[in-house]
Amino acid sequence: MIRPAAIGSTRAFRLGLLGVAFVTGSAATEEMRYDAQVAWFHAGTISMTLGENGDRYELSGVVTTAGAMNRLFKWRGQFAATGRMVEGFPTTKAYLLLEDDGETREVLLAFGDRTTIHATDDESEELPVPPGSDLMSVMFLAPHCLAETTVHDGEDAYRIVPERTSERNLNQRSRYYSGPTVRCDYRFRYVDGSTRRVSVWIADDGEPRFPVRVQVRVPFLPDGVLRLRVDR
Repeated sequence: MIRPAAIGSTRAFRLGLLGVAFVTGSAATEEMRYDAQVAWFHAGTISMTLGENGDRYELSGVVTTAGAMNRLFKWRGQFAATGRMVEGFPTTKAYLLLEDDGETREVLLAFGDRTTIHATDDESEELPVPPGSDLMSVMFLAPHCLAETTVHDGEDAYRIVPERTSERNLNQRSRYYSGPTVRCDYRFRYVDGSTRRVSVWIADDGEPRFPVRVQVRVPFLPDGVLRLRVDR
């Protein structure tokens, strides 16, 4: 079984502050930290807390990425999502993002059929919620390779197209998971017509089945890689 390394206290926030229903009480929790790397360089971290109660979940965390990683996770900030697992697939009920790039601060809430965006340098805006579940929930909570599906970041929708599935034995440094995995290869289709190739390795030696490695291939740039820190 994978045991995500304890990451200590974080500044993760709760959707409950906005009056949105979320996991409470006797919910089981897991803490996860992914190290980001581009070529040989450290490129940030993703620290997350997952709460589960029956089929309901809450995923919240802090994302700090740079370089090629921004082609997939194109922001730095805090996020939270709540939803339900339906036949092994995360189905988003609400998604919240707080983004700060040093010049502009933005708050985004996708709930019901509307996305509301508040930015410090612009007027508030309302948009229809994009189709599908949020990208973070789908990428990190789905315990299996995905069929073709649509995900969103609160503003835009992206199409995930599966290419192949294979069993692989993953060998990484001791701070990261090594062992049997299922590798899922995808193409991401963006709203501007561009595509990215993404590979996800899911640990295949017990429960829970978290992604232990995510690799993003961007044309003309070094690959971006996320690795799950584990308690050895």
